[in-house]
Amino acid sequence: MAYFNTPMTKLDAVNICLSSMGEPMINALDGSSVDAQMASDLIDETSRTMQAEGWHWNRERHRLIPDTFNQINLPANTARVDTVEDSRTTDVIQRGGKLFNRYENTHIFNDPIILEIYVILPFEEMPLAAKNYVTYKSARLFQQRVLGSETLSKFTQNDEQRAWLTLLQEEADVADNNMLNDAWQTASILNRNHYTRGGY
Repeated sequence: MAYFNTPMTKLDAVNICLSSMGEPMINALDGSSVDAQMASDLIDETSRTMQAEGWHWNRERHRLIPDTFNQINLPANTARVDTVEDSRTTDVIQRGGKLFNRYENTHIFNDPIILEIYVILPFEEMPLAAKNYVTYKSARLFQQRVLGSETLSKFTQNDEQRAWLTLLQEEADVADNNMLNDAWQTASILNRNHYTRGGY
C-alpha cells in the first residue's frame, strides 16, 4: 500500500478497491486475480472519463505542423482539441488520429495550427487529488457491480465526495494562478464554464 513518502501507484488504487470489499490485497498487477483485474479495468475506465473533461494538469499547448500530405497528426493520447491564439478562428475537431477542419470539411491544412490538447495520462502521472478521486469512485463502482451492497456503497461514496471536492479545490487554486499568467488558459476557462462539471 501507499506510504506518505511515496507516490500513489495503480497497485495501491487496486488494493483500495479490493479492501473496500474485504478482499485480500495483491502484491503485483500480474493478471492472476480476476477481481484485481476488474478493479484495474474500472480504474482505467474512470480515469479516461474524468480526464476527458479537461483539467489544468492534462491540458497542453502545441503548435502542430502539417506533414508531407498536409495532414496534422495528433498525439495518440489525445482526448479532445480546440484551437487557441492565432488559430482560434479555425474550427477543428479530432477525427481518428488526425485533425479535421469542420468548416472546410477536410483533413488538409496548409499552415501550422496552435492547439489546446486534452491528453489522457497514465494513472501514475496524475496528481494525487486526481488519483484519490479516481480510486474512490472506482471502489464504489466495483462494489456496485460485484456485490450490489448499498451499505458499502454509501461508505465509499463519502470518500468519493471528499476526494471530488479536494480535486475541485486544487483545480481552482492552480487555475487561478494560470489565469494570471496565461491568456490562452484564461479564455479556455471562461469559455468552458470550467467549474461547472457534473462531478461525483
